[in-house]
Amino acid sequence: MDIKKLYLVFGLMICLVCVSSNAYAQNTPMGGEFALTFGAQSGPFKVGTGWYLSGELGIPLFTNETGKIMGLINIGVSKSDDSINAEPTVNVIEPGLLPTQTNVDLTTVQILLGLKYKLLRHKIVQPYAMAGPGINIFFNDTDPGDLPGGIAPQPAELSDRGFPSGQGNVELGLFIGGGVDFNITDKIFVGAEGRYNWVDLNNGSFGTYGLRTGFRF
Repeated sequence: MDIKKLYLVFGLMICLVCVSSNAYAQNTPMGGEFALTFGAQSGPFKVGTGWYLSGELGIPLFTNETGKIMGLINIGVSKSDDSINAEPTVNVIEPGLLPTQTNVDLTTVQILLGLKYKLLRHKIVQPYAMAGPGINIFFNDTDPGDLPGGIAPQPAELSDRGFPSGQGNVELGLFIGGGVDFNITDKIFVGAEGRYNWVDLNNGSFGTYGLRTGFRF
């Protein structure tokens, strides 16, 4: 998947929410939220920490004076790499056919659908918790030569870490996390959050964390 296309999706989401926000000019927001998170991702497959970016839309389902429950849609992307000396397995049959791979690049795309509960007791400081299922899409390749990360059969150096075979895979998983938002105005907020993402693969689970900014509509 082209990263530029993901940025385009984020841009369209922002435009859509901006239009919706302008359509509701009342003093009190409806309670829906849109936020962008910028941060880092650690793992999976024992790779180094890389950058992380996500766009999140929260739709209020239930609200009272103490808190609110929101349906959550989150689309995120991250990229990280690691130095791994992996000898292509085809070299066993024909030594030197392919160069030794010295670096692995991993791109992770996440689509999360879940629930978020946010406390509203304080007008400025509002912590929250979230959980739900997710779709994790992994793309990996190796250098030099941009050869598939999982050259068939996959080198032991990669299979031992749990890397998907070929150029990537799609895996279902679960996530749980939390954070806190600080209201600047009735509609604008900043905050921080962390999330644990469980994937049923060897070394497949990973963490995401970062700072966020958003608004209500």
